[in-house]
Amino acid sequence: MSDPVNIVQLVRDLPSRPRGRACIVLTHDYDGQRKWAAELARQTDSEHLDLLQRFVHDEELASRIGQFMVSDLFEFLRRHDRTRVLVVSGMEFLKAAWSGQSDAVEQFASQVEFWDKKPCLVFVLQYDRTIAGRAYRRFPQYTFVVDQKETLAL
Repeated sequence: MSDPVNIVQLVRDLPSRPRGRACIVLTHDYDGQRKWAAELARQTDSEHLDLLQRFVHDEELASRIGQFMVSDLFEFLRRHDRTRVLVVSGMEFLKAAWSGQSDAVEQFASQVEFWDKKPCLVFVLQYDRTIAGRAYRRFPQYTFVVDQKETLAL
C-alpha cells in the first residue's frame, strides 16, 4: 500500500501547475460527499460548488440537462475564474445524463488532464472504475485521480 495522499496539500499545489490544473477525488461515501467537499474547500481557502444544488435552484440550467455536454460543464466552471480553486461535487446526475454518449467519461477525464485555465478544479465524485483505471500519461509528474480512502483525514 502506498503512503496516504495529503489532499489539502494537493489542492493547494494545483495553481502552481502550468497544465493539468485539475484532479478527481473518487469517493465511496456518496452520502458524505457534499460535506467532505465543503470541508476540503474550507481547509484550502477554495470555493465549493455543489452542481446538483445549483441545477435544482437554477431553472435555466435545469432545463438544459439533456443537452449539457462535457464541454458545456467545463465552460460553465470556467466562469468561476475569480477563485483560484473550485471544489466541485454533486455531478453524478450529469454523468447519468451522459450515459448515452459512449465516450463521455473519456472526454471528461481528458479535459481534467489537459485543464490549464482558471479556476483550478477538484472534482469529488462517486467511485468510477473507468476514471480510476485510466492512464493519465501526458503529465505523469502530476496526480490526477485520488481514491478518497487513500487520503489523509480532513
